[in-house]
Parts: sequence; structure tokens; C-alpha cells
Amino acid sequence: MKKEEIDLKRLEMRIKSHKFVRQAEVSRDLEGNINVSIQQNRPIARLLSTEKDVYLDEEGNQLPLSALYTAHVLPVTSSLVTSDRASSFFQDSVGLAYLSLLRYIEKDPFWNAQLAHMDIDQKGKVSFLTQVGDQRIEFGKPVHVPEKFRKLFIFYKEVMPVVGWDKYSRLNVEYKDQIICE
Repeated sequence: MKKEEIDLKRLEMRIKSHKFVRQAEVSRDLEGNINVSIQQNRPIARLLSTEKDVYLDEEGNQLPLSALYTAHVLPVTSSLVTSDRASSFFQDSVGLAYLSLLRYIEKDPFWNAQLAHMDIDQKGKVSFLTQVGDQRIEFGKPVHVPEKFRKLFIFYKEVMPVVGWDKYSRLNVEYKDQIICE
């Protein structure tokens, strides 16, 4: 097939149909070369389920898992979000707060490296397991996110080096102006 015979619109639509493609543009330059520009859909979390795991992108869309590639993203479990409801949950008025929390973590280098697992319980409260230390962080609902992470970071920086990383197994930052440690 000659490159003049290629239907560029059809090729562009075919590329756009792939779940990991956010945006695609196919064009021909003055010399007749075909140029393809693709913006990739990046996963920011992996929703673990008993039925079918999926990735979530930054807009809350589901992306399929790949047999060839595993994204290094935060695993999320939830008894609140079932796999059949996941596609709409992270885009509705309640789920957008959780998606915003995932975006915040993904964009912050420290929290992206420190948090090993996120769980959303039946009441909608979030908790995390950590990479360093053996703490369970009880975060509560995904509100006042920057403030909660700020006080937790100060705790990590000021308290943990003094008392040691194994002193506490539970940190609760759910409530305003306090951290509860056990």
C-alpha cells in the first residue's frame, strides 16, 4: 500500500481507540511523510479487586492491565468501590475527592515514594500503609489533604528521628490540629 493511499483520519481514529492513548494526531507533511503525535494516558493508581484489577488515570478512567508492562503506581483497595462501579465512582461527586487525593500523592515525590498501599473502607475513610516504617496512617475522609500531609510530614521530620521509626504502629491525622499515635 502506498502512503498516499493511507486514510489518515481512519488511522488516527484507530490509534485513539487504544485505552492508553489520550490524544492522537496523524498528519502528512509537505514531503509526504506521515507524522503521528501521541499523548499517552498514564495510570496513577491500580484498583485491586477480587474480580478484575484495573489502572486508573488522572481523570478517573479505567485502563486495562498489560501483560508486558506493570506501572509503578499506588495500589488501592476498597470495600466502597466495586469493580463494576469503579468507572463511574472516580468521576462522580463523591469519588472526585478520592481521585484528587490520588493525584496529590502521584505529583508529590515524597508521598509517592512513601505510601505503599491505600485502602478506602465502607465509611469512605482512607488509610495508608507505608514503605518506610511499619505504620498504618489513618487519614480519614479525603478533605483538607494538603494540611493532613503537611502535619504528617512535620511529624516524620521532627518526631520520628527522635523516637524511632518502630515506636508507633498507628498514626491518625484525621482530626484538625492533632496527630494521634499508638
